[in-house]
Amino acid sequence: MTQLILFIVIYFAGCLAYFQLIQRPLFIAYNRKESTRPITIREMWSIARYGFKSDIIVCSYLTAIPLIAATVQAFVSTAFLHEFMVAYSIVTGIVIGTGTMVDIALYPFWKFKLDACVLPYLKSIKGATASVSTTFIIVSLAALIVGIVFTAGWFEATSLMAVGPEPFRAHGPVEIAMTIAVFIIAVGLLFMMIRGLGRRPNNPSISFYSNNLFFNHCALNPIYAFIYSLSVSDKIEGAFREFDDETCHREFAELYPGDTQPTDKLFNTDRPNILFIIWESLSARFVEELGGQKDVTPNINRLSREGIFFTHVDCNSFRTDRGLVALLSGYLAQPTTSVIRMTKKLPNLPAFPRKFKDEGYVTTAVHGGDLSIFHKAEYYLTVGHDHIVGDKDLPKGLASGKWGIHDGEVMDWLYEDIMAKTAKGERWYTTFQTLSSHEPWTVPYDRIKDDEIANSFAYVDDALGRLMERLKKTPAWKDMLIVVTGDHGCNTGHFLATDKYAHIPLLIIGGAVKELRRIDTIMSQSDTAATILGQLGISHDEFIFSRDVMADSYKYPFSFHTFVNGFMFRDATGYTVYDNVSSTATDSPDPTREHKGKIILQYLYEDLAKR
Repeated sequence: MTQLILFIVIYFAGCLAYFQLIQRPLFIAYNRKESTRPITIREMWSIARYGFKSDIIVCSYLTAIPLIAATVQAFVSTAFLHEFMVAYSIVTGIVIGTGTMVDIALYPFWKFKLDACVLPYLKSIKGATASVSTTFIIVSLAALIVGIVFTAGWFEATSLMAVGPEPFRAHGPVEIAMTIAVFIIAVGLLFMMIRGLGRRPNNPSISFYSNNLFFNHCALNPIYAFIYSLSVSDKIEGAFREFDDETCHREFAELYPGDTQPTDKLFNTDRPNILFIIWESLSARFVEELGGQKDVTPNINRLSREGIFFTHVDCNSFRTDRGLVALLSGYLAQPTTSVIRMTKKLPNLPAFPRKFKDEGYVTTAVHGGDLSIFHKAEYYLTVGHDHIVGDKDLPKGLASGKWGIHDGEVMDWLYEDIMAKTAKGERWYTTFQTLSSHEPWTVPYDRIKDDEIANSFAYVDDALGRLMERLKKTPAWKDMLIVVTGDHGCNTGHFLATDKYAHIPLLIIGGAVKELRRIDTIMSQSDTAATILGQLGISHDEFIFSRDVMADSYKYPFSFHTFVNGFMFRDATGYTVYDNVSSTATDSPDPTREHKGKIILQYLYEDLAKR
């Protein structure tokens, strides 16, 4: 039993040492010129620390088979473990060595980590080598061979240390029982390290920590990046293709006019400080001003008469990962995949926060929960937030729920952060994503005792109202713009494929608002970015799926919402829900609306394939 434990520990440690001492330093040394900032000792420590998180996942995968073999060895008379580990080390050396060297060599060309997109190139060696010189190919092949041999040698040495001079045996019922117990516990530990202990399984965001994408790529284990990419290599190219390119492009251009300037100014300053509040599951069903349940969100109702209130906004999809991209990139959600998981495409998306970063703003993303879920950390940093603040970055001891720190506590922190930035005279932009209005609906608030779902929204509304009143009493209010909207509708109580589910509020308040307005124009959630940028005189031509609804070019108001392999298209004539699987309209059929929705869907996937 002791030998088995030592075997597991030594082999796992040897694998971990390879990634920390060999793979990562080699990657940094070879690709150091890709960094836009100095790689200091402190940064090296951060890279190693965050890289450790994805390293242990790969080490857990690598240790699983040796664990099984070592356990079997304890119960058989033939001493096979040493020979088995030699063969296993050769295979491991080939796989890990190849992955390490290919990742290092291709990074200067691709600018993203090794993933499944390398596989198609194996079908055409000529195509894969067409863009590089013969010298580069020869040097790369030599480096690959050396890397494989070295890696195989490393894992072989690790195996020899782990196995030891004598094969282990389990003698007697006590040792047999203890060996089985060790095996079960070890399997459980490996599984937990692979999956993680959070509500959602691990993903590459666990190694993302910096607003410098290169540092995040240094930290991310290339083998894990490749393994994970195999699970998200959704079909994009050619999906939903129904029209010829000319027809699709012409009609799409009519639906989504380009960068234009608004004719009606809503703000009294072109460079306000901005707090963008993305409210978890905020549906119109909880907002009385939009015909929803009474007395759930009295502060939203009150504030809607103190600012600019857009009353006919439809969210673009049904999940937070889609909603974030719709709001912060102005990019339409996809019904069969989620672009936020396609990490190499994220830097190519439009970026609302980056627009303000380019204007000299201090940009921050705040969320009271785990930022690794749904690749939030990776996405927030990629779209231009200089700093990200998650549950581990907020003060200790704050009241928490299942998803993280309650929104009221985070809003108190936000107030202090805003005051500190104002005192420094900084221009700032902050994205705040809430979490309390989410199942299991447990919040430190009980005003609505007979409806826990409504009560959770009432709690966030109460916290929001208190934050607004505190801010109004400060000098910061004068130059502040506060945007409040939902990431999607409430998934409880409505089917995703309904017009009522899609309806969400959009409120803009603050001292920077020129005059109170109620705007009843039909629009999509993704139009938020272009509409605000247009008001501030900032170009939004790269936001091709976001329209400035206050511009004279916005002549055909409509909204586009997707659910699981389907869409809803709404305009002034009504709405149509279309199911792509059955190729039929499941609600309110209309050939014209169906046609327009299909045009958008085809163009969306065509654009996504090119990102």
